[in-house]
Amino acid sequence: MYGLPESTLLRRQIAKGAIFKQCDITTAQRRLVDAQIVRIDIIACLSPDTLPAISTGQTISAIYVLTVTLRGRQYDPDSIALLARIIPQRMLFVLRYGEEVQLAVLHEGLHTGAWCRADELQIPIRGLTLDAVWETMVATVADITLTGEQTLEEEIHIQQERAELQRQISQLEGKIRRERSIGRKMELRAELNRMKSKMRD
Repeated sequence: MYGLPESTLLRRQIAKGAIFKQCDITTAQRRLVDAQIVRIDIIACLSPDTLPAISTGQTISAIYVLTVTLRGRQYDPDSIALLARIIPQRMLFVLRYGEEVQLAVLHEGLHTGAWCRADELQIPIRGLTLDAVWETMVATVADITLTGEQTLEEEIHIQQERAELQRQISQLEGKIRRERSIGRKMELRAELNRMKSKMRD
């Protein structure tokens, strides 16, 4: 399943009610999860017991892979982020709707991959320790290339800054299109050029 070794596979459903009982969440949060998620299943556990060639990391002793069956392809990312926060484990989510899947992981924010056919998904397991396996998974889902010059967290921070800058550029381009004053348009264009220059750095 999804390229995972047979030794890691599990088939265990997690009842949403059991999660709600164990965690202090609001009624609105519970409704959000109920409205968007049909069921949650643990499908694999990656640990030295199930993958003898990989050792425990300094901070990670196990990684769980969960399938989250969605009610629709469009969903509120907060529902997935909430799940990741209330279950105290390192988890890689396989979000599923029909025959399509998307990977998601919470690490310095929620990261999601592209949708693909379920039979095409291959979950990456690379590294000698579970810390390294986790970093590879996060980097793959977040579409980050790890060069060794920065830590994963630093790369994520850079990516988040670039995403925020791109959002500001898009907003500024909209303002320029709507602006009637030539003088103000020129000011906004100068600011836009500064932002685009920063984006290229």
